[in-house]
Amino acid sequence: MTDNAKLFNEAAEIAFDEEHWQKINYSTGCIESNFARGKVNYRNMDLEKQRAYTLRNKSLMKLEKLLVDFETHFNANGGKVLWARNAQDALSLIFEIIAMERVNKVSRSNSMVLDEIGLNEFLSRKNIGLVETSSGRFVLQAAKQKPYHPLSPALHLSKEEANAVLTENFKLKPNSSTKQMVNFMRFKVGNEVKETQICITGANFLLSKEGGVVLTENEGNILKASSQAKVHIVVAGLGKVIPNLDDLSVMLPLLSSHATGQSMSAYNSITFGPSRNGEGPSYMFVILLDNGRSQLLEHERQRQVMSCIHCSACVSVCPVYKNIGGYAYGSAHVGPMGAVMTPLMNELADFAHLSTACALCRRCTEVCPVKIPIDELIIENRNLINTKKVGNSKCDTLLRLMIWHCKSRKRMDSPLFMKKLEMRRFVNLQTWGDRRVLPEFAPKSFSQIWKETDL
Repeated sequence: MTDNAKLFNEAAEIAFDEEHWQKINYSTGCIESNFARGKVNYRNMDLEKQRAYTLRNKSLMKLEKLLVDFETHFNANGGKVLWARNAQDALSLIFEIIAMERVNKVSRSNSMVLDEIGLNEFLSRKNIGLVETSSGRFVLQAAKQKPYHPLSPALHLSKEEANAVLTENFKLKPNSSTKQMVNFMRFKVGNEVKETQICITGANFLLSKEGGVVLTENEGNILKASSQAKVHIVVAGLGKVIPNLDDLSVMLPLLSSHATGQSMSAYNSITFGPSRNGEGPSYMFVILLDNGRSQLLEHERQRQVMSCIHCSACVSVCPVYKNIGGYAYGSAHVGPMGAVMTPLMNELADFAHLSTACALCRRCTEVCPVKIPIDELIIENRNLINTKKVGNSKCDTLLRLMIWHCKSRKRMDSPLFMKKLEMRRFVNLQTWGDRRVLPEFAPKSFSQIWKETDL
């Protein structure tokens, strides 16, 4: 068992708690209810999903051309495109810009790609202050915790727990209402972003033809922080690019309806580069991040996962996520999509266990707005893991033993005490799990019952 697999089991064990389940299921249940209400706005949801599927797959097929076109047009707009092979390259580029501006505090948005490269930990090591612009991350920063969910980072905290964090760190009065807490955080973030010269964000989409960066949010803090900063840095994965502005008429409504159940997010902005009239950032950089995505593209089937628009709908419906929580995955990409992406973007052996953390219930596939067959891709991962023999060796040995037994009637008809002895010898609690009861063998085998039956 790898170190990551051990950490996965330990984190899952911690999450195995009734109170935790209640909070997670309540929060994800609210997200699912919102989506159920939001999808009634579509006359034919499946047709719109098919349009999005076609658009995203065409984008992947022309990815190299679209990325080059985006760079050409964004540079022509006055911005600067930088390329990063991995997380370290991206962090080095960000630090160079920070050093050039001689600042000691920056702001950032809620973004999985920024978590992927470990931005917060990097800035902490460099003694650079950080302003979290989203309410959920603001609470988590004060609590010294990591995000738990892509869309709702503080999903695992109850209102009372969030209030306790704000009371301890900012002297907010106990038993504050949700409205009071949100108003306080908006006021606090609003004041702090005025002092930051650099804003770092992710991107929802990159427009190849126009050289634009699309950002969508509900709080308005990203727009506030990026427009007041002198420098706006965008970090985006290679798969974020789409052909042109017209495609947003399909993608944005699907993204918002699957993420929050809204027809459209409250704030949708498109930035085409630095300001030309003095209102907005003077400099803008887009860092195009590989970090294993080229490695993922080599897999003909699993590359479909790069069509993901990161609405996190699959995470919210996943029964495994609801039981083990967000920390067990050991990656910024959690849930079903993380189970596909993470092993292929990193060393397969280190994260092979994620592809087995799936019940294959198909709920993720059914809810996906771009029709990614996530369950099939997880099966493809499992096949790859088996082919390369990098999975759990104990489980593989157990399966081979079971096959060996099933191929022989004589072995299947062995005495009951022998079967129990072999079960205790080969299937220990570590392999089976101490929360499941080992099944009891029937007193008689099928062939014995068949022989005794008078037909």
